[in-house]
Amino acid sequence: MMRYLAKIELQKDKTYLVEFPGLSGCVTEGASLNEALHRAKEALDGWLAASCDCALNIPEPAKQKRGKLYAIEVSLTIAFAIRLRKLRMKRGLSQAEIAKRLEITQQAYAKFETPLTTNPSLQTIERISLALNSDVDELLVA
Repeated sequence: MMRYLAKIELQKDKTYLVEFPGLSGCVTEGASLNEALHRAKEALDGWLAASCDCALNIPEPAKQKRGKLYAIEVSLTIAFAIRLRKLRMKRGLSQAEIAKRLEITQQAYAKFETPLTTNPSLQTIERISLALNSDVDELLVA
């Protein structure tokens, strides 16, 4: 599971402000703590998906720091796309090179690294891990 830490503070107007340290511009708010937590997940997923689609450098989730922070879980499809892209780049491979190993087009492969379109089967995840010379856990477990 991929989780990012959110700082949630009660404001003077009785709303809850949510900020993600290290994720510039990833903020939201809620009228209650529960609403703030729900919106935090939406904001986090949206920020990560947009950053991944723009090929921006996505920071790793921070480790627990002092103070009251809430661990917000990233949607599985978004976490998969991010992990896949980072693992491919770590291996120094292009999308075209992985696509060739998988015997698919580069465009078909690119969908796996796009958070809002990725939806690989378990069999495809296994094939991708073999093409990357990695363990399936590297793609699925943070």
